[in-house]
Amino acid sequence: MRFYVPEWDDRVDADYDFVHDEHSTLGTDERDLAYIWDLFDRASTPIDGVLLSREQAEESSAKATRLTENGIYDAPKLDLPEWLPTISDCGAWGYKSLPFPPYDNAEMLDFYEELGVTTGVTIDHLVLGAGHASRLYLDERAFSEGFSKDDIPEALMEEIDVMIAEWPAHSEAASRTWPSYVEEEEPSIYGVTEVEPFTEAEFEGSLSTVVERLDADPRAVYREDDMQYRYDLTLRNARDMLERYESGEYSFRLMAAVQGWNVESYVKAVETTLDLGYQYIGIGGVAGSSEAVVEEIVSGVGNQIKQFERNQRTRIDTHVFGFAKTGAFETIGRSGMTSFDSASMLRAAWTGGDNYHLGSDERFDAIRVRYPNHRDDSETGIRKALRAQEMLYALRAFDAGESIAEALWTWHGRATEAISGIEPYLREHRHDDRYDCRLVQKTEEAFRTGYEHALPFRASFGDPVSGKLVKLLRDDDPETPIPFEEYEEIIERVRSVFAGWTPTLVEEIEAREEESSAVSTYDQLWPLVESYATWEPIDNGNLLDEYRQLLRRRPWEQCPCPICKEHGIEVAIFRGNNRNRRRGFHNTRRFYDQFEQDLPKLLVLTRPSISVMSADSVEDHLRRERPEFWDAVHDLPVAEVGAITAKGIHEWWSEPPSSVSFDPGTMADELVHAGERYQDIFVETGNWTPNPDVEERLDAVDCTLHRVASGNALRRSVLDRLGYDEEFVPQRLVQSGLTEY
Repeated sequence: MRFYVPEWDDRVDADYDFVHDEHSTLGTDERDLAYIWDLFDRASTPIDGVLLSREQAEESSAKATRLTENGIYDAPKLDLPEWLPTISDCGAWGYKSLPFPPYDNAEMLDFYEELGVTTGVTIDHLVLGAGHASRLYLDERAFSEGFSKDDIPEALMEEIDVMIAEWPAHSEAASRTWPSYVEEEEPSIYGVTEVEPFTEAEFEGSLSTVVERLDADPRAVYREDDMQYRYDLTLRNARDMLERYESGEYSFRLMAAVQGWNVESYVKAVETTLDLGYQYIGIGGVAGSSEAVVEEIVSGVGNQIKQFERNQRTRIDTHVFGFAKTGAFETIGRSGMTSFDSASMLRAAWTGGDNYHLGSDERFDAIRVRYPNHRDDSETGIRKALRAQEMLYALRAFDAGESIAEALWTWHGRATEAISGIEPYLREHRHDDRYDCRLVQKTEEAFRTGYEHALPFRASFGDPVSGKLVKLLRDDDPETPIPFEEYEEIIERVRSVFAGWTPTLVEEIEAREEESSAVSTYDQLWPLVESYATWEPIDNGNLLDEYRQLLRRRPWEQCPCPICKEHGIEVAIFRGNNRNRRRGFHNTRRFYDQFEQDLPKLLVLTRPSISVMSADSVEDHLRRERPEFWDAVHDLPVAEVGAITAKGIHEWWSEPPSSVSFDPGTMADELVHAGERYQDIFVETGNWTPNPDVEERLDAVDCTLHRVASGNALRRSVLDRLGYDEEFVPQRLVQSGLTEY
């Protein structure tokens, strides 16, 4: 089973300066931007693939160009490794408020081919079941100051679901138009370039009156049963895209997306797509659903698919979109799901509490250390920056086993040097050629390298203060100089706040260190944490219990991931993208650990014969030439199934290799290379037995080799490893009140 992570530009500065809270370079293009696959090595990367929606791929024209011109694996900045498989879909959540998906089937197939993804997904339309089955769609372009969305009568909103979004236009300047089938479905909205604004009178009267009034209106679409329409449209797209796919030459695998509103509707949709000939089916619309609902749906779908597999002697892959319920791992495993995706554990790092994950039942609140913001007055902003630096230095000392008091004085000395030297530096150098810049960013770069205390100055006194000085440097012209009093005014604000500043509670911390004859203890750190959290501009006193738990447990020391090992307590500090996203990557690693524990990564292999080259697919070859193996393994859950040659691992669904070698040494190397990503590899030895040293080599990468002589014995061995009996498929969950649609 494989776990995919959505690609949402989740990246960090690989060389971020945590001490000064500075990027390695001010220009984004010059930074070494690291994604999750860059911060882990191949063996430990906590994902098995990447999901890229078209909506995300086209969030900017520059990104879209990079991806389509170079392909997903060669696109600059992304640097996606070849060994990670990719799925691309249309991003149905992004257009859920439109009456039709804004994409054309043929266009999507071409888009997937341009991207060079492993798998492309058919165009679906989310079956939105909340509220009413009937739905009225309105073009957002038709709202104006004279009539806004808030002016729609409440009585109408209570009687029908109203969906408002900006519709595609057909003007030359429009980035997207309605797909061609919309001309037949709703001719009134097709080809429209501009729309007239709505008026209040158009929404007066009963629902039937409003609907009749807006009939054939280019700004509105009404459907009596919108759930059924979306459901049927999703299946029509699956049928049409498969016909186009089979008549063309595409290098990716096609997955059919299905939607539904209860178990029965999902099962019926799966029956339809199976009858069409799909071997990869994606269950959409369950993101955000409860664990019980996810289990109910995948159980129903899994039973249907398992019956089909056994009747047809085939194998079907099933993907669950937006799934992240560790409690449902048992059900999705037994149901035969083969892949899923989620970014929830990554997003959890900066969206609420319990944002540092050690295990599924061990979650902690990262300590919030705030930056000044534009709403702060000058004095508050400077004080926020100063107290944040105190906290950061103290937390690092606590983590490193060093004196917290000494760390506070070290910071204070650096801040003192920074403010003491700033005025003489500016007097002497403000008209240097280095500051003859058009862009503020270039001026800031010159300041960073020109003033030796620039980094501690900005860190200690805040970006607003440093930024104002940099802008003065940029605008200061020796021919028409800015009065130096403007610099002095900014510097004096800092001095007035910092004058006589003693590190907060440093005397109490020193006394506690002397009393205990030890340093870096929780009791020495806690007064500073409590004081900072309850300080009025911060106001995080409600999190003190959570902070106590975090600091007493020190979970970052218990995590073996490379992010926690390298950065320590920085990962447990809630502050900015470079800490928060790293914590999200760490959370993903911990989620993946639970995934591997509950659903171990298993690979089941046999050696094909030379005739595999002439087969239609690897499955076709295994079915005909290795029937005992295929009949025993084709419906196995969790495990991945394929054939091995000296050319590598060939998945069951893939096209056969164009040339074949069975060199035992090279095959052994391929097996060990694959073992870096699996916990167990099962090899059917009727046609090939790995060299004796392979087992030891696989042990070195924490993978266990199982040599099994027959297909039936192999099947039993895999099920035993999973703890499943022969009737592993869960019973249909027939419970009232589970469905949330």
